[in-house]
Amino acid sequence: MRLRMTAISGAVGLLAISAAIPAMAQEKKAEAKAKAQKVAGDIGLLDTEKNYMIVVTKDGKLVTLDFNAKTKATKMVDTKAKMADVGLGSSATVEYVTKGEKNFLSKMTFVPAKGE
Repeated sequence: MRLRMTAISGAVGLLAISAAIPAMAQEKKAEAKAKAQKVAGDIGLLDTEKNYMIVVTKDGKLVTLDFNAKTKATKMVDTKAKMADVGLGSSATVEYVTKGEKNFLSKMTFVPAKGE
């Protein structure tokens, strides 16, 4: 009887393990396919030894992010541009003055639209 119980409990254990393996594989696939999220704000802390940073959003929320050697960063370079360089869909911050009934643009910074 004891041998039969051991065989049954062993079979139950194998069944539990074989059921858990596909679940773990699905969990890893879900992690790999996680949709990227975006956050904008100021860098509040950057620790290059421990490989993490904290972004402070406009509403004061702190978002801690880990990074590694494969993490890509792009530096935005401030260069002069002509008005002809500004395309539709660009994101802009402008300064202007009102003279009479017209608004005159005095200063503008912009990020070109994607694809430009």
